[in-house]
Amino acid sequence: MAEKNRFFRRLLIALAAVLALVVAAIVVAPFVVPSDFIAAQIAGLVRQKTGRDLRITGPISFSLLPQLSMVAHDVRLSSPPGRFSSDFLTADSAELALTPIALLSGRIEIEHLTLSHLSIALEVDTDGERNWIFHPIKAVAAPGPASGGPAAPLFASGKATIIDGRVSYRDDRSGATQSAAGLDLALSLPAGDHPAKATGSATYNGEPVKLSLAVASPQRLNDSGVSDVTVDIAGRPAAFTFAGTVDNRQPFKATGAATFAAGSLRELLAWAGVGVSPSDDWLGAASFTGKIDLVDSRLAMPDAAISFDGVAARGNLVLTRQDGRFELAADNLAIAGGKGDARLAIDTVAAPPTVSATGKLASVTVDRLPIGIAGLDALRGTGDITFRLAASGKTTRQLIASLGGSARIDFTDGAIGSGGLATLMRNQLGPAINDRSIPREIEYRSLSASATLERGVLHSPDLKLAGPRLSATGAGTLDLAARRIDYLWQPDILGLGSARLVITGDWDNPDYKVEAVTITKELVIPGLKPR
Repeated sequence: MAEKNRFFRRLLIALAAVLALVVAAIVVAPFVVPSDFIAAQIAGLVRQKTGRDLRITGPISFSLLPQLSMVAHDVRLSSPPGRFSSDFLTADSAELALTPIALLSGRIEIEHLTLSHLSIALEVDTDGERNWIFHPIKAVAAPGPASGGPAAPLFASGKATIIDGRVSYRDDRSGATQSAAGLDLALSLPAGDHPAKATGSATYNGEPVKLSLAVASPQRLNDSGVSDVTVDIAGRPAAFTFAGTVDNRQPFKATGAATFAAGSLRELLAWAGVGVSPSDDWLGAASFTGKIDLVDSRLAMPDAAISFDGVAARGNLVLTRQDGRFELAADNLAIAGGKGDARLAIDTVAAPPTVSATGKLASVTVDRLPIGIAGLDALRGTGDITFRLAASGKTTRQLIASLGGSARIDFTDGAIGSGGLATLMRNQLGPAINDRSIPREIEYRSLSASATLERGVLHSPDLKLAGPRLSATGAGTLDLAARRIDYLWQPDILGLGSARLVITGDWDNPDYKVEAVTITKELVIPGLKPR
C-alpha cells in the first residue's frame, strides 16, 4: 500500500512539474522570442508563398489567455506591381494562436489565424492584369552545409477565421464596381496539397448570402493554375452551385456542372441593382441546369435546361461579355413544344444603357400568355412568333417608353380569355347579348397580327381572328408606357350580327363607343318588334 502511495505521489509531482513548465513556457515565450522576430518570419513566409509584401504598421502585442497569441494591428498585403490602386488585403488586426513549446526553441507554429475587419480588394487594371494572381518565389538551395538558421513558420492546421470582412471588385477598364460586406468565414487551409474549404456568410445589397467553397488542390491551382472546385451560394433572391474544374491561368477557364434558381427574377434584378417596377410581376421564377464552359469572357452552356416564368426550354446558350457589353445567343431552342432561336444584347456602357432582342419561334404552344387589355385576359394556342426590338434606359419604365421595332404572331387552335369583353358587349349591344352568346373564352381557328413599335407606342393595323362562333378584325395603337389604348375592334358573332367598337383610354378601364351595329335579319330580340 505504501508503495502505491509513493507511486501516485511521484506521478502527481511529475504532472505538476509538466504543468509548471507549460505555464512557464506560456509566460516566458513572448519574452524569449521577440515579436519583431515572429513578424519578420511570417512576412518572409508570406512573401515566399505569394510573392507579395506583408506589412505590419500597427503595434504588436501578446495575449496569454485563453491561449498564447500574438496580435498584430494594421496588417496589409500588397497588390502585385502594376497599375493597381490599393493593397490587395488589409486587416485591422491579425491574431495568431501560437504553440508555446515550439516558440521556446525558436520555431513558430501557428495553430489558428483570426483576421478582424478584413478588406479584400479584387482589381483588374487598365492592362487587364488581375491582382489576385499570386506568383510564389521558388526557393533556391544554397551549396554547402545547412546554415542552421531559424526554421520557417509552420501553419500545419490551416485553420483561419474572418470576422466582419468586406470584399470589393473593381475593373479599371470599364469602371465597374461591386462589393459585399459582413463577411464571416471559417477557413481550412492545411499545409501541403490538401483540400481547402471555406464556409460562411456575407451581405450583398442588404440581403444575407450563405457561401461555401472547396478547392481540391490549392497548391496545384496556384502552381499550374488547375484544380477541381465546388461552389455553393444561396440567398433569398437566388441560389447557384458549381462543381467542376477551374484553370486560373490567363485566360481564366471553368468547366463543370452548374445550377441556378431564382424564385422571382424581378426581385433578383432589383437585388442586383437593375431598375425594375413593382408592376413587373411577369418577371417570375427562373432556373438553369446544365454544363457550363467559361473561357475568359465567353460562357457557353450546351444543351442547357432553362425555365422562365413557368416556360421550360432546352438548347445551346452562349453569353459573351466585352467591357460593359453583353450578348446572349440561344440556338436550337426546344421550347413549349416548338423550336427557335433568339438573341439578346445589353450595352451598359452606352448612356443611357441599351437593350435589343431578336427572335423567331415556330410551333410553340402557350397555355396562358397574359394580355390584360380591354377585357381580354390571356391567350392560349399554338403558333409562330417573330420579333425585333430595341430600347434604352436605366429602368423598366424608361425601356418601355423608348421601345422600338417590329413583331408578328400567327396562332391556330386556341382561345382568348374574354370575361371582361362579354360584359362590355352585353352592356353596349343590349338584350341581343347574353352570357350564353358570349362565352368567357373566345375560341379561334386562326389568329394573326403584326405590329411596329416607335417610342413605346405599338401600331397594329391588321389583327385577324377567325373562330367557330366569333370572327373579328382590329387596328389601332397601344401606348405601352402610359398604358392607354386607341383601338377599333370589329367583331362578327355567328347568328347575332356585327359591330364597330372604338376602345379608348386607360386600357385597364377603357371607354367603349359603338359606332355601328348590324343585327342578323332572322334574329328575334325580346321587346323589339320587327317592322
